Amino acid sequence: MSTCPFCGFTGKLTAEHVFGNWLSRIGLDLEPIAHGAGPLNRVGQDLGVRPPFRQTVRVCGGCNNGWMSRIEAVAARVLTPFILGEAGQIAAEDAGAVAAWVQKTALTAMLVSSETQRSAGYGLPQSEYRGLSNARNEMQPLSASHFWVGRYTGESRFASTWVTPLTVTASELPEPDRPQGYAMTLVLGQLLLHGVRFTTPSLQVEVTTRQELPQLWPPAERVVWSSGMPVDDEAFLGFAAGKDLRSMERHIEVRPWRPATELPESRTVDGMVELPTACGKHVVYYPAGLVDEALRGRFYAFGTACDCGTAYLVQTEPDGAHCKAANSVDVISELYEGLPGKEVVLEDQHGVFPCKRLPEPSEH
Repeated sequence: MSTCPFCGFTGKLTAEHVFGNWLSRIGLDLEPIAHGAGPLNRVGQDLGVRPPFRQTVRVCGGCNNGWMSRIEAVAARVLTPFILGEAGQIAAEDAGAVAAWVQKTALTAMLVSSETQRSAGYGLPQSEYRGLSNARNEMQPLSASHFWVGRYTGESRFASTWVTPLTVTASELPEPDRPQGYAMTLVLGQLLLHGVRFTTPSLQVEVTTRQELPQLWPPAERVVWSSGMPVDDEAFLGFAAGKDLRSMERHIEVRPWRPATELPESRTVDGMVELPTACGKHVVYYPAGLVDEALRGRFYAFGTACDCGTAYLVQTEPDGAHCKAANSVDVISELYEGLPGKEVVLEDQHGVFPCKRLPEPSEH
């Protein structure tokens, strides 16, 4: 017996598409593409290569064929021209259902992660799912929510869903120890949809976007697409992380919850990943192929050292490469030799790179 994450029904569940199946019938490119979920911090989940708009999760038939189907129908009718790049308007009477569809899609996308990952914090509170289901007859998003529409002019997103935890804090005060809301970002073709939900309603503030995107919800008389500054690939990651939100109240900030977004940035340089070291002054490098291996559930350990002379033991994990120890070269070498696993040597134009393939839990 399984439980519907939205309404709590216990019994046989059905397949609900993360992105509605109608998207496969409106003229978008349907060539197989790589699918992923996350990022779970910096390393996402590899979901394989297949035609788009096929990813599903499990919900009950009552939700799937009832309120979800009704808001999908409104979204298909209203948003199809914008996805294909045609200018137009959104009527005020459609705004609630479209905003509810954005929220439903974001919540559904989070269910791609495993139950274990969600219970460890990579997910949204169960109350968000139940709340949206309880308001199913209202055809509008949860209270304390704001939504905008814009144009995406990049090339690498095609169909993406991002959810980022947010905090609300007074200027100069320490950041709260837990998020009080989340940002939702959807990209479909040329259409960009962005929303904020304050999960602590008493902390709701008026917000806008740096791009001055037209507001979808709460509804205005009409929404004109596309106005405001477009978002390209260079600006997208910061935008999806909620970094372009602007509070309309003095001395109050709405910003990404740092533990979810402010990890040390890694970047790929000529086939190698540049990793900041614990000293805060230097970087080390490892083959980008280890990132591809991590996406497939295969993890490695290696020793390296920075210009300080400090050596590090590094392991790749589902949420990125982690420094497990920092010490002298001799100590790190001893720790490395004591790790289980088979040593392999990677060779490329940069030379040889020894590392250990760590055993999977079932291999211990």
